[in-house]
Amino acid sequence: MSWRRWRPALLKVHRWLGLTAGLLLMLNALTGSLMLGGRPLDRVLNAHLFAVPVGGETVPLEDVRQSLVKEFGSQASFTLRPPWRADESILVYVRSDNWAGQAYFDPYTGTRLGARAEHEGFANALFEFHSALLLGDTGKGVLAFNVLIMLAMLVTGLLLWWPRRWRGALSISVKGGLLRGLFDLHRVGGVILGLWIMVCVATGAWMAWRPISQWVTQVAGQKPVMAPPVKPAPPARAATADEMIAAANAALPGGIVGYLGLPAKPAAAVRVRKKLDDDPHPNGLSSVWLHPRTGEVLRVDHWTQLDMGARLYAWIYPLHAGLLAGVVGLVATAAAGAILFGFGLSGTWLWWLRRRMRLPRPIP
Repeated sequence: MSWRRWRPALLKVHRWLGLTAGLLLMLNALTGSLMLGGRPLDRVLNAHLFAVPVGGETVPLEDVRQSLVKEFGSQASFTLRPPWRADESILVYVRSDNWAGQAYFDPYTGTRLGARAEHEGFANALFEFHSALLLGDTGKGVLAFNVLIMLAMLVTGLLLWWPRRWRGALSISVKGGLLRGLFDLHRVGGVILGLWIMVCVATGAWMAWRPISQWVTQVAGQKPVMAPPVKPAPPARAATADEMIAAANAALPGGIVGYLGLPAKPAAAVRVRKKLDDDPHPNGLSSVWLHPRTGEVLRVDHWTQLDMGARLYAWIYPLHAGLLAGVVGLVATAAAGAILFGFGLSGTWLWWLRRRMRLPRPIP
């Protein structure tokens, strides 16, 4: 039995997937494209948070930490990003019972430049919608499921396009009217660009939903690399944030510090993430784990020694964000989001045009 006999059913599946779940894919694709320009624009429009005048010695990071503890309490968690350039501010991700967001500090004076809640501001809201639909873990699961929807649309679209004769299979008619031209553009564009768009959607789902990475690690026969356990330490002066970074740099020389993660739980290890020269992840995935009280190095994890799921993430994040190929990668990623949005728009338009043609005309 030829699969062509199933063409009407395939068309219905393709059409209704596009008109339902496909609309969510459209919005997610559009927000992804906007993010590539939205973040640089955010840094320009809110330069008072990101940029500082260069001058003098920098204050200890411990001073910033103590001011945060004074404001949010010792039960809050803080992730500090030291400046990578002399004119950058210190960025701190704060999560407490009463507030979650980002705080910005001048590295030369320790003055707080401002703070924004995690959904505050265009760039933050855009990111939260793109990564979780503003629904937290539930939204991430929905986005991961959308990969299956996208795959089904890609396969059904390819089968619907598959020609009996290959001559002219990739042509687009400009003389057959709007409906014909739009139809050709939709199907030919899907065949040529569908695989790249699928890569963008799949890598986004990998990033959004942690179980995917865990499944890959399990299939590879490995165990996820977890934070090391912390043994109680005798009462003593606690190590400062600066001493912890110094210990991490001694244990794992080279590169730059991406983040210093200070957990809320006193029995959880402190994590210093480092960006090494051979690490494709823009923020680095190599880690030095330290005792939260003494600052003793508990373990060093080079990014190449992580479990399979975490190690692949080092490549998946920059691939999804268009960071692997410079300007070309950014343009290609932004174009993929815009094209996916265009597929949804053209598919919806085609459905509306065909529906109008089939509606009975009113009797004069």
